[in-house]
Amino acid sequence: MTHSVYGPEPSGVAPPPMSLLDRLVHALLPAPCLGCGQPLAAKGNALGLCGACRGALARLPAQACAVCALPLGEAYALPAGYRCGACRQTPPAFDLMLALWSYRPPLDAVVQALKFRRLDYLGRHLAAALAAELGPRIEGLTEIDCVVPVPLHWRRRLARGYNQAERIARPLAGFLGLPFDPILSRGRATPPQSLLGRAQRLANLRRAFRVPRPWEIRGLHLLLVDDVATTGATLDAAAEALKRAGAATVTALVAGRTPLHPATGASRV
Repeated sequence: MTHSVYGPEPSGVAPPPMSLLDRLVHALLPAPCLGCGQPLAAKGNALGLCGACRGALARLPAQACAVCALPLGEAYALPAGYRCGACRQTPPAFDLMLALWSYRPPLDAVVQALKFRRLDYLGRHLAAALAAELGPRIEGLTEIDCVVPVPLHWRRRLARGYNQAERIARPLAGFLGLPFDPILSRGRATPPQSLLGRAQRLANLRRAFRVPRPWEIRGLHLLLVDDVATTGATLDAAAEALKRAGAATVTALVAGRTPLHPATGASRV
C-alpha cells in the first residue's frame, strides 16, 4: 500500500490540493476557522482550522487500550498489549481500533461541521490526515483487502445529504491504494447514539447492520471507517455483522476517540 504524506504543518496535517471551485468559493466567501472563528486564509486551511487550532489537535495518549484505543489514566505505565476492563470482559467484534486524535476541541467542531453543516469536503481532509499519520501503522497490519464505511440508515442519509463516514472512507481508500466497497448496510433506523448510555447503545444497534452480499467478503481483512468512536458500540455492531457474514478480520479506524474524561465543552456523538 502507499499513502500520501504532505508537507509540514502544525500537527503534521496539510490539506489536499484545492480545486478551482474551492478556490473561488474561498475568494468570494472567506470562511472562519471552525475552531476559533478567526478568518482563514484563501488556502492552506487543513480541516477548516487555522494554524493555531491545528496545533491544538490532541493526539491520543500512548496509555490506551491495545484493542479499543480507549485512553486510560497515565498514573502507571501500562504493559504492551494491555486491554481495558471492558475489552477483557466482553471483547468487541472488531480486532483492533486505530484512532488519530482525542475527540475534544477543536476536532469536535470539525466533525460536527462535516456531519451537520454539509461541509463534506472535510471528509477528504480527515482522510488525508488519517492516511498521512496512520498509514504506516495500517501498512504494518496483515494485508487489508477493502475499505468499508459505517453506513447510515437511508432516511438519515437522505436528511443529511450524504454519509459522513463514506466521505472519509472513499478518499482514504484512494490515498492507501485500496478498494472501496460500501457493502455494509443499515437495515433499520435507530435513535441517535448520542442520546443513549453504553448499554442502551448496544441494545439500540443489535442487528441494525447487515451484509446483502456476504460472499464478497468471506475470508477478507476489512478496514471499517467511521468519524468518531465514543463507546465503540457502533463499530462493534458493524464489525459483528461483517464477521457474521464471513469476514476474517475487521480493523476499525476513526479520526477521533472520546477521551476517558472528556474536556469541558467537547461534543459527544
